[in-house]
Amino acid sequence: MKPIKFHLLKAGHCSHPECIAMRGGRWSSLRFPALCGVIEHPQRGVILFDTGYSSHFFDATQPFPERAYRWVTPPTLAPEEALVAQLARMGIEAGAVRHVIISHYHGDHIAGLKDFPQARFWSTRADYDALRKRSRFGNLVHGCLPALLPADFMTRLDFAEDAKRMALPREFHPFDSGFDLFGDASVAGIALPGHSTGQMGLAFCRADGRHVFLVADACWTRNALDEHRLPTWIASRLFDSRHDYAATFGRLRELAAGRTEVAIVPSHCERTWEAWLNETR
Repeated sequence: MKPIKFHLLKAGHCSHPECIAMRGGRWSSLRFPALCGVIEHPQRGVILFDTGYSSHFFDATQPFPERAYRWVTPPTLAPEEALVAQLARMGIEAGAVRHVIISHYHGDHIAGLKDFPQARFWSTRADYDALRKRSRFGNLVHGCLPALLPADFMTRLDFAEDAKRMALPREFHPFDSGFDLFGDASVAGIALPGHSTGQMGLAFCRADGRHVFLVADACWTRNALDEHRLPTWIASRLFDSRHDYAATFGRLRELAAGRTEVAIVPSHCERTWEAWLNETR
C-alpha cells in the first residue's frame, strides 16, 4: 500500500450507558466520540471517512418521531468541533474535499455530508439499497436519517462494489482483500457486515509507515474488543445481523491479538481518541 497523510478528528459526541454498549458494563453514562478520518491523497486530494455530527443532525431530528434519536443517544457538538470548522483551521476549505467515504448511513456518521458540495461519495451498494427500501420509521429504528443526504446525492454516489478487488498486506490478516476505491492500492474499503447491511471500513498505510484500520461501528470501543464484550441484546436488536456482527467482531479480535502494528480505530472509542491526541502532541 502507498503511504498517505492521515489525521483523526472528533466531530462531537453522544452519551449512552456503558452497559448497553457492552456486556457487563456499568449503568453510568459514557461519552462516545464521533471520529472522522481525513486523508490527504497526493492525486485524489482531501478524502474524508465519515463526517460525524453537524448542525444538520439537529435539523433532521427536530420533527417527531426523528426527535427520539436525540433522546436515546443525546449528542453534543461545540461550534469549534464542527468538521468544516476543524478543516478550515487546517487550511482546508469545504470545497476542497473531493471524496467522502461513508462507512454506513447512521446519522452520527453522515450528518455533515451537505457541508461538502464538491465531494463525491462512496458507500456500499448493499447499504444504500437497504436505506432506500426502508420506510421512514424503519430507517429511524435503524438509526438512519435520509434527510441528511444532499438533494443531488445519487448523482454523486459511487459504489465500492464496482471497484476492483485488491490484496491487503499480511499485517491485516485475517482480512485479506478489499475494494481498491481509487485504483492505486492506496486505500482499501473493507466489508464489515453486521452492524449495518453493508458497513465498510478503511485500511491504508500512514505516511510514517503505520498501518491503520478504520473499523467504524464493527466495535464501539477498544476495551470491548480486548475484553471480548459484545453489545447487549438491547443494542444488538438494532443491528442488521447479530450473527454477522459477532463474526466480524471475532475477526477483529484475531487481528488485534496477532498484529500489534495495525492501529485499529473504532469510530466511537474515547480511549482511541485520547491515544491519538497524545501521539500528535
